Amino acid sequence: MEKDPSGRDADLTVMVTGATGMQGGAVARSLRHAGIRVVALVRDPASAAARALRAGDISLAVGDFDAPASLEEACAGCTSVFSVQPAPFADPDSERRQARALIDAARAAGVVHLVHTSVSGTGWRAHHPAVDAGEMRNYWDSKEDVEALVRSAGFNAYTIFKPAFFMENFLPPKTGHMFPHLAGGELVVATDENTEVALVAAGDLGCAVTAAVTDRRRFEGAEIELGGDTRTFPEIAATIAEVTGAPVSPRCLPRPEVDARMGRRSWSATQAWFDGVGYPARPHHAAAYGLDLTGFRHWAVQHRDELRAARNVNSPRV
Repeated sequence: MEKDPSGRDADLTVMVTGATGMQGGAVARSLRHAGIRVVALVRDPASAAARALRAGDISLAVGDFDAPASLEEACAGCTSVFSVQPAPFADPDSERRQARALIDAARAAGVVHLVHTSVSGTGWRAHHPAVDAGEMRNYWDSKEDVEALVRSAGFNAYTIFKPAFFMENFLPPKTGHMFPHLAGGELVVATDENTEVALVAAGDLGCAVTAAVTDRRRFEGAEIELGGDTRTFPEIAATIAEVTGAPVSPRCLPRPEVDARMGRRSWSATQAWFDGVGYPARPHHAAAYGLDLTGFRHWAVQHRDELRAARNVNSPRV
């Protein structure tokens, strides 16, 4: 492949799955900002999210993971594919099935480089045999199975990114499910107050994927933990309070109390897992590949107005 004057591979085109979501959207925007042609896989081109992509000079390909021919058509002419699938909560095999369909389509279309996003800490059970994954067992099985599919697929190159806990989980609309009490000034979790949680900004995933696509040899076969910062939940609450100007009290409670307060929205199993295992991603993992990730306070300042909306502070702060 020819190089452009900057030394970057020329004629790059990337098909991005999940482009109307948090991870895929961040990737699509970062790639396009770097001048790379992006094809976004969407189910409904008339949706507001799809129209926003088109307005950002991103091409749309209508397709569905359950329609293999549409995936191959979307991959046609693309040099790379960004792979992300929803977590397998509603359908235990959905993530594996969708990953297989995408891999088969990309291989058939002649895609050279597959970049996949997984999650920080896959393989942790080998190092923590005494910790029972419990109700999250299939979640981790699925993540690890898909990573194995990517490794064995036979692409010229693959890259796997393993992001930690997304900072965007503290913003609407995700707070409605994950931290519904934040609007009332409480950050309710089943994590010990002294446990540090690895955090990463979605924008940093976008930049990391862009780096991998534009410097394929450097990232070929790389499996990279992505974490830009570590913070306890009391520290997170304090930062949100500082940036928004509204008080936020951390409530680090036993799992049964969190479940009672959260009801069906509860994800206390993961919060308790933070105490016993947790995401291993740290800034030095990404720095080894020249990736400079964002700290939580810097990210919070960048997202001040959205955090104020999450905290139910009405007027923009001047």
